[in-house]
Amino acid sequence: MIKKILCTALVSFALFSEANASHSNYSPMAPHQISVKASHADYSYGLSILPGNSIDSIEYINKNAFWKLNYVVLDRYLLRPVAHGYSKLPDLAKSSVHNFFSNLSELNNTVNNVLVGEPVSSGVSLGRFTINSTVGLLGFIDVAKHMGLEQKSMSMNTVMGKAGVDQGAYIMVPAYGPTTERSIHASAVDNWPYYFITPWTSIACTVINGIDARASLIPQEEAIDKAVDPYAQLRQVYLMYQEGRVNPNASMENKEDKDVESYLDEIDD
Repeated sequence: MIKKILCTALVSFALFSEANASHSNYSPMAPHQISVKASHADYSYGLSILPGNSIDSIEYINKNAFWKLNYVVLDRYLLRPVAHGYSKLPDLAKSSVHNFFSNLSELNNTVNNVLVGEPVSSGVSLGRFTINSTVGLLGFIDVAKHMGLEQKSMSMNTVMGKAGVDQGAYIMVPAYGPTTERSIHASAVDNWPYYFITPWTSIACTVINGIDARASLIPQEEAIDKAVDPYAQLRQVYLMYQEGRVNPNASMENKEDKDVESYLDEIDD
């Protein structure tokens, strides 16, 4: 609940800043008004159009306050050590945790694949959930994968993007990480399974899932740590990853981008 309130407040502030800066009729949550090819072009009063027509309208605060809190303090002294400790657990334990949360997402995959016109993928997702929730002991074992049923991941964020909704304001949420206006709206839908459990259980699941996701990024830490501007690097990678989910054909073209293309492959908002 606290995260939702914080995200809502930041989105409201970002949109207010965006409106004051642009003085235009541009709506980040409206269907595409600007070509994706213009993703690096300057837009209105110094604001720069980012991948997915996103705008970092509160960059100064994002970078100098929230990014430093997340990256310089929380990640360096808390999340990274915890993630590295978690990575030393037996592979069976780590895979079981990952499989459990992955299985929960199959409910979303089932519905979201239908929404983008992929009924076969939706059927696969439903089959995976049924098999793994029963034979796979509540999803801790990915039995369906061994039966040849590969996961067909489809988030509401991607569904909205395919429907023409731009990413909107880019926000670095304190103690959470990068997100966008579209992602926040989408997460409110995709997180519905957590609405049926107690708040403390939901918090515990969120923390465990977050640690598992952070541990999966350990091999990619160097790409960000050695970047000339780590904030801009992560922002670009995050937005291009989300845009790549919407339009796979708009893949990263230069080698540097390809090297970091997988940075967020284990995390989908």
